[in-house]
Formats: sequence, structure tokens, C-alpha cells
Amino acid sequence: MIDSTSSDPAIISLLDLLSAHYPQVRQTPWSITPLAGLSGGTYLLANGIEKLIARSQNVTQTNLSVSRKKEHAILRQLNDFDAAPQAIAVNRQWLLVEWLPGISPETSTFYSADFQRQLAQLVVTLHQHHRFSYHLPLREEISHYARWIDPRRKTPAGLRLHRHFMRSPLPKTLKITPAHMDIHADNLLISPSGQLLLLDWEYAANTDIGLSLACYFSANNLSLEQRQIFLSHYCLDYHAYTDLSGLENQCQLWEPWVKYMMLMWYEVRWQQSKNDQFLQHGQPLRQYFGLS
Repeated sequence: MIDSTSSDPAIISLLDLLSAHYPQVRQTPWSITPLAGLSGGTYLLANGIEKLIARSQNVTQTNLSVSRKKEHAILRQLNDFDAAPQAIAVNRQWLLVEWLPGISPETSTFYSADFQRQLAQLVVTLHQHHRFSYHLPLREEISHYARWIDPRRKTPAGLRLHRHFMRSPLPKTLKITPAHMDIHADNLLISPSGQLLLLDWEYAANTDIGLSLACYFSANNLSLEQRQIFLSHYCLDYHAYTDLSGLENQCQLWEPWVKYMMLMWYEVRWQQSKNDQFLQHGQPLRQYFGLS
């Protein structure tokens, strides 16, 4: 339960935010349950009547380039997109969002042909939405992550690789669209009615469709055949882009950038948590770049 007499500044901030929208909160016991996730900082709040999600803003999230105020603004801009939760409120330390009922897809379901077709349609719908107020500053993100990596893990080869990405020109843009940028099974829900829903919008931004799709492919280790089928749905079935081969090539151009961002993210999370699972996740990426 949330202790209404707590002197913890984070709890006080959460209670203040809750009380602004639920005036009886200080007289009503709320339970708080941490939810699983690699980024951390997400909690289920419940008081027997209401359920909602609280997402914290602390040094862990800040070092990962997460801004709950930006996430709140993007969710407000998605009010007409029924596959995202509604934003409730935000302050300096917390974001409150709607709790959505449903279940995350099992691995076998996620990689099934039918599910990938349904997901492609959802991605197309998002990419056709009006743009967000936030554009992804990719090179600034790379520079930001580099500041929070353990200096003892910065090898000469790693520093050369970092200079390469800081100095190399970005792939030319095909088409800028709003994108989620963190699509995987744990960020998806299948609602009781069968609708597909997208959660956790902290990395959402306007970006090139090639970068957005390459991020999805790499993060979920889709095979070449699976990628081609997804792009076929995207281009031929849902008519989101006319040049299928051009988009496929664009995704390949963006892939090293995506993998480098993923590697840096895992390094920052290891530096924060000292949890070796992040080094294990990053090892295939280090091998991809010839760093180990």
C-alpha cells in the first residue's frame, strides 16, 4: 500500500498528483505494484475502484533519455488513436496513464503470420497519424548515452566505433512519420475484444520510416524472410509506401545505427543496475561490431 504519511519525496509527489484527480486519495488506500520491464519505473496503482499506471521520472529514466512530460504530450496527441492509453496527468516525478485490460502475446503468437499481419496494419495506422511535436534527435541521443557508459568499458575499438557514428552522415530520409520505436511483445496487449494495443510510449518520436521499421526488426530478431513478409504487408497490403525494394534497402541502411543505439542502451542500463542480463543482451551486438 502507498503510505499516505510517508516522507519520501517521490511518494509525496505521487500522492499530490493522485489527489488532484482523485480527491479522496489520501483517505483511500492505494496498492502499488512494480511491473516488469527492462527500463523499470512503471507501477500498477489500484484502490478497489480505480486502476491506473504510474510511470516515474528519476535519474534512471533521465539517463536513458526518457522524459515523462514528453511522453505525456505525445499521448495527448494520440487521443484519437485508439490503440494507445490515455494520459491522465503528469508532474516532475510521475506520469499517470490509463490502465488497459488485456494480455501480452505469447512468443509463438507474436511471431505467427496472422499476428505479424495485424501488427503491420497497426504500424501503418500509426505511421499515417499526424506527426508528433517531437522529432528524434538521433545523434544527440548517441552522444547522451555515451556520457553514461562505464569508462572502464570504453575500449579503443569502441571509441573508434563511436566516432564513426558521430561523424558519419545519416541515411537519407524516405518519409518522416510518427513512430513508437519500442515495439515488442511486452509492449503489446491483446484486449478482451481482440484489439491490438501499444503500451509504453517513452521513446516515441517522429522519424524516418526506415529507421522505425529497422528498430522493430532488430529489437525482435526478425529473420530476413519475416522482415520481407512484414514489409510486403506494409507496402502491398496496406499501401503505406509504394517502393517496397527501396524501403527494404532503407531498413538495411539504418540497421547499424539501430544496433549501435541498442548496444549503448544496454551498456547504460548495466552501468545503472550492474545486472549482468544487460551485458548478455548486448553481447551479440558487440560481436556484430567486432568489439568482442
